[in-house]
Amino acid sequence: MLLPALNRAKGKGQQIACLNNYRQLQLCWLMYVDDYNDALPPNATSSGGGREGFNATPDTWIQGNAWTDTNSTNIENGVLFSYNRSIKIYKCPADRSTVRDEGKIPRFRTVAMNMFMNHIPDPRDQTCWHRFSQIKDPPPAKAFVFIDEHEHSIDNARFFLAGKGDWRWIDFPATRHNNGCVLSFADGHSELWRWQEPITIQIGKMKPWIQGPSGMPGTDRDLRRIHESIPVGPVR
Repeated sequence: MLLPALNRAKGKGQQIACLNNYRQLQLCWLMYVDDYNDALPPNATSSGGGREGFNATPDTWIQGNAWTDTNSTNIENGVLFSYNRSIKIYKCPADRSTVRDEGKIPRFRTVAMNMFMNHIPDPRDQTCWHRFSQIKDPPPAKAFVFIDEHEHSIDNARFFLAGKGDWRWIDFPATRHNNGCVLSFADGHSELWRWQEPITIQIGKMKPWIQGPSGMPGTDRDLRRIHESIPVGPVR
C-alpha cells in the first residue's frame, strides 16, 4: 500500500518540476524576444545521415544533438542560456535516458522547440514564424514553443512536424508523465497534455529511432491538438 502511494507522490513531484522547468525556459525565450526587438530565437538545424547527423547549428537557441552530447557545453553555448544559467531546466526530471542509449552518461536535454518557431531564420521564408508579432493564428496562448520530446526521438533543436492535413508524427512527444507531455506556449504558460489515442501510446513504446509513424488519419485527437498549435497558413 505504501509503495504505490510513494510512487504516485514522486511522479506528481516530477510533473510539477517539469512544468516549472518549462515556465523558466519559456521566460528565457520571451526575454530574448524582448531584447531582440520582436525577433524569435533561431531554431535552425543541419541535416545528416542517421540520428547523430542532425545537429542544431551555432547561434541557435541550443546547439548539438541531445542523443550524442556527452556534456552540457552545447546547452551553455545556446543563445538562451545567459537568461537562466541552470542546466536542469532543459531536462524532464522523470527522464532516465542515456547518451547514445549506452547506459552510461545521463542525457542532458529532453526539450525541443516547435519547428514553426523560426527553424528557417530567413525573414523571406513564409513557412514559420520569425517574429513574435506574427503569432496571430493561432494566438500566443495556443501556439506551443517548447515540447518535451520522447527519449527515442530527440536529436537536434527542433521538433519537426509534418503539418496540417498530414496525420503522421515525424518527431515524437514524450509519454513520461502517465502518458503525458509538458509543453510551453508563446504567452508564457506551460501545460501537461495527456495523450488520448491508443496508437499514440503504442508508438511511445517503440524502440529508437522513432521517426514518421502514422497516427489515425482524420480522427487522431492527439495530432489534431498539435495541428491547432501551428500556423494556419503562410506566415507574413
